[in-house]
Amino acid sequence: MNGFLPKAGLLPSTAASSARVSASGVPETAAQDAPPLLRARGLVRRFKVRSQRGLFGGATTLTAVNDVSFDIHAGRTLGLVGESGCGKSTTARLTLGLTPVTAGEIAFDGMPVNGRRTAHWRELRRHMQMVYQDPLSVLDKRLPMLSQVIEPLDIFAVGERRERAEQARAMLSRVGLSQALWQRYPHELSGGQRQRAVLARALILQPRLLVCDEPISALDVSIQAQVINLLQDLQQEHHLGMLFISHDLKVVRQICDEVAVMYLGRIVEQGTPQELFAHPAHPYTQALVSAIPTPQRAKYHQRILLDGDPPNPINLPSGCAFHPRCPVATARCRQETPALQDLPGGRKVACLNASTPTLKS
Repeated sequence: MNGFLPKAGLLPSTAASSARVSASGVPETAAQDAPPLLRARGLVRRFKVRSQRGLFGGATTLTAVNDVSFDIHAGRTLGLVGESGCGKSTTARLTLGLTPVTAGEIAFDGMPVNGRRTAHWRELRRHMQMVYQDPLSVLDKRLPMLSQVIEPLDIFAVGERRERAEQARAMLSRVGLSQALWQRYPHELSGGQRQRAVLARALILQPRLLVCDEPISALDVSIQAQVINLLQDLQQEHHLGMLFISHDLKVVRQICDEVAVMYLGRIVEQGTPQELFAHPAHPYTQALVSAIPTPQRAKYHQRILLDGDPPNPINLPSGCAFHPRCPVATARCRQETPALQDLPGGRKVACLNASTPTLKS
């Protein structure tokens, strides 16, 4: 029987901080000392794109992800934040081997992950699932919801046919889809209902790693809370590792054990949400944190507004890519590309003028 069978009901979670610290059911230090479930080192992904110099322009190179490294431990959540187009979704696809890397290495439970659709990759994919931002792009418009949740079990021949149907019905109930919706097609459901069906399909194989690409962006606030509570409950029960991509910094602060901030394909700051949101060190992180709505804004800090738009990723500026918008950029920033450097408390920052201000969230 499937290990993700529902409990008595979808209960509201307790304080976010305590759920985060004990997400894996083991002390936080023990989770960090264990070998990572997923290890990414020096990920680079380049795409050939048509030049913008008119009809006869040649091909040029766009670097979507550039030298990205991180670990995801079982029972813990890494949050990935940044502006649209910074490379978050591409990083997610690289993590699962859906898009091959140009350079770098990815290992899941010590086994290499690559973009080749081999039997080895297929077996790994059973343990690594993704929740997409747009449910209509992944749901089959010709199949009802129950059949679509059963389908992964059929592909991997999990259990008997009757058991598969029972597991799918239980999972649909767990994510909050009533029985009246099980035989409906994607176009007959609301956006929130479709997203919950995608979540059920991702969880039905009992994955060890879940990559969530804006999983709650299509949901209203009350349903967002239910889905977040569900993800936290499943993580505690099954030691589930998660890569959580979102623009909602309040949600990231609530559920993530570690946060990485991306800007134009690079990680510019990484650390615990407590430290990163309370004392952001990179100027870009400071601007993001200042945008979080808080009643203490007038008392503690003002909104930081960045000048201009992000540079064209096909033609990045020299040195630090953030320097055209950075309020503290120097001549050195225009010449040198900063690498991630360690700060006290286990944080990493890619800034030549890194500081630890008194900004409060």
